[in-house]
Amino acid sequence: MHLDTPFQKIGSEKLLSGKIEESIESAIRKKQYLAGQKLPTEGEFCKLFSVSRTVVREAFRRLSARGLVVIRQGSGAYVNEISSESAIDSINLYLELTDDGNMIFDIIRARQLFEPEIAGMTALHRTAGELTELASNMEELRNCPLEDIETETDIDSRFHILIAKATHNTVVTLLMRPVFDSMPRFKRSIFAKNKIDDLQAEKSRLIQFHEEIYQAIRDGDSREASHAMRAHIKRSEKNFLDSLKQDLPG
Repeated sequence: MHLDTPFQKIGSEKLLSGKIEESIESAIRKKQYLAGQKLPTEGEFCKLFSVSRTVVREAFRRLSARGLVVIRQGSGAYVNEISSESAIDSINLYLELTDDGNMIFDIIRARQLFEPEIAGMTALHRTAGELTELASNMEELRNCPLEDIETETDIDSRFHILIAKATHNTVVTLLMRPVFDSMPRFKRSIFAKNKIDDLQAEKSRLIQFHEEIYQAIRDGDSREASHAMRAHIKRSEKNFLDSLKQDLPG
């Protein structure tokens, strides 16, 4: 049986499943198979590549693990419909599993590079509705119980996500979401190490930073929005460095 497919025979029975994986991935990247479209069956791939079902199944397993293909029992393999959320989930998993102790510092540095510019862009492009969302977020922060660090960190993270979304640049949101999603976990770690006694003073500083950023964005002041965001992240860096001192002996 002749198969009308973009795949080429690669050869021997000892062919590694990785070669088949690369071939299928290449066809998907070239859009020869579109999202939601069914791929050839295991049997068809076996004939096409002259390999056993075990080799083909391993290639499908790898593609499925990477999110490129979804296996439907009794139906076959289909090209997965990749969403921004699935891409963000993958990066979040990477950040969580590869944290070697330096990830917090790397994330703070990344924020210092990007967030001031993001805040400046938001000041120029935000809508009235987005200002309302930011104002609502700030009200949540003010009303959050002082000892509820868990909720406070989530509200803080959402404030930064809202600012990124208000740039109206989908790439900015896609790249920065994993950074903001990691903030609550890292912030809890910093609070635990620092054993901050004056929670009210720390919360007041956080509210002040958010208010200064919000006011600059509301006023369409790109320079001041960037400046306020830079000062905010600088404070986060100080808190992190203070937490490192707690780990030092003596």
